[in-house]
Amino acid sequence: VKRGSSWAMICCVQPFPWKAPVNAGSQVHPKEPPDMPIPVAPAAVAVLLSAAAPQNPLLAPWTGPFGGVPPFDQVKVEQFEPALEAAMAAQLAAIDRITAEPAATFENTLAALERSDRLLDQVAGVYGVWSSSMNTPEFQAVETEMAPRLAAFRDRITQNQKLFERVAAVYEAREKAGLTPEQQRLAWLHYTDFVRAGAKLSPGAKERLSAINQRLASLFTKFSQNLLADENDSVLFLEGERDLVGLPDSFRSAAAAAAEARGKKGQWAVLNTRSSVEPFLAYSGRRDLREKAWRAFVNRGDNGDATDNNLLVAEILALRAERAKLLGYETHAHWRLENSMARTPDRAVGLLEAVWTPAVARVREEVADMQAIADAEGAGLKIAPWDYRYYAEKVRKAKYDLDSDVLKQYLQLDKLREAMFFVAGEVFDFRFTPVPASKVAVYHPDVKVWEVTRKSTGKPVGLWYLDPYARPGKRSGAWASSYRGHATFDGKQTVLSSNNSNFIEPAEGEA
Repeated sequence: VKRGSSWAMICCVQPFPWKAPVNAGSQVHPKEPPDMPIPVAPAAVAVLLSAAAPQNPLLAPWTGPFGGVPPFDQVKVEQFEPALEAAMAAQLAAIDRITAEPAATFENTLAALERSDRLLDQVAGVYGVWSSSMNTPEFQAVETEMAPRLAAFRDRITQNQKLFERVAAVYEAREKAGLTPEQQRLAWLHYTDFVRAGAKLSPGAKERLSAINQRLASLFTKFSQNLLADENDSVLFLEGERDLVGLPDSFRSAAAAAAEARGKKGQWAVLNTRSSVEPFLAYSGRRDLREKAWRAFVNRGDNGDATDNNLLVAEILALRAERAKLLGYETHAHWRLENSMARTPDRAVGLLEAVWTPAVARVREEVADMQAIADAEGAGLKIAPWDYRYYAEKVRKAKYDLDSDVLKQYLQLDKLREAMFFVAGEVFDFRFTPVPASKVAVYHPDVKVWEVTRKSTGKPVGLWYLDPYARPGKRSGAWASSYRGHATFDGKQTVLSSNNSNFIEPAEGEA
């Protein structure tokens, strides 16, 4: 959830940067704005935190083994808002202390800035888990309320003129000050972040930029919630053997368990997630049901109903374009890509087009093979998107005598995880040891935890959490995240990281 992690959001959903986004280069305005006051006194923050921490586990230091672990088992949704508010106040007070220091140095400015958001990072780490994996209606209410407030908070930091002047001073003197290469890189990174976030804009432009960022935060949150609603609510239930034609036993048993979990015992559920829809499209002999499943999946957020995202997308695009102009860029794409590997929209499009032409040619060959089989069967159809995976399986069988379902028994999740551990051991010298549920708290029974150490020395690396199954309130797709990143800044900090996916949970007792 902080910069440097690997959360991925689809379409217009932004990452959750607690520090300023990593950006570079912006319009310079001759008239510098006055400093934005930060009226939170350190003493007041200390009182606030000391009073709140005993009742709010999100604000308490992480305790227990492995350098401390998140108190997932103690968290309640109503604790997030006060915890975020207290953590934001603590960071603002820390920044107030930074700007009161004498001449800017790396230690009293950038190092202090790095330390300033540690409590917020801690709270945000758990908040991000609930946002992606435990997103109940109660949490969505908090998310809707907090998204624009968090955006305003971030702008309050990047638009603090005194703070930016100190960051700029360290950046400009980075080579003469004898900083290490790592410190010089950090100076460049913070300076670039601030500039691309609008630190050099005029007061009026800053005010408008913050308003845009707050509105975008609300729109991104609503977009994600609409998408999640369509994934949770649009379930295709199969009612009898006629609906199960072609489906292998492994899919049937998992679909039956998914239906029973949704109060439909005796039926089978095709969830509106990729890991459920794709195997159904590959094996179902019911073309009409394949079309229903395909349309439900590709039309998430695009059904003209209460969860339709089209108006949100239009407003997001307009606001992004306005923000880019404010920051001195031709388009949002120019701003977004400037500090990426592609650098420019033209180079990104060039890469896409270089792949597109041969890809389309190959798809035409594949569809021709599929059409030939459909014609030979007398199906009387033209291959459509919901036929692609179904007939691709038939082509594999006809051309290569390859049956994906036969291979599936060799690709059990637990066996693949063991293979991952073996490769990580060979490449990174890692050893993975299961951690008992009684030793480390998790936020859902699906989650399992392993301790990671160096094979050669036994030295600790951190903990690895695995959350593999789809469920209501968990966004679709697969992603990795960190609850706590690696650091040697103030003593070595162990890693707490997770992998998250959306496989269909098997029936009890089955692999």
